[in-house]
Amino acid sequence: MKEMKAILVCIVPFVVAALLLYPFMAIVGANFDPFMWERADRFFYMITSACSGTMLMLRVMHASGEE
Repeated sequence: MKEMKAILVCIVPFVVAALLLYPFMAIVGANFDPFMWERADRFFYMITSACSGTMLMLRVMHASGEE
């Protein structure tokens, strides 16, 4: 159970970041269909998702360390 919690704590922030950044990326890419995005749009989405997910993960780990 402890391993499952650790996996969820590490994965969930990246999933949440990707879901929250999708509407923003659709605005930047001017299209809601990700298959129509150009390479630069996909690269930007990947970078912003990874950065936001990392920030969320660090926040979750910091909050769990305070307990």
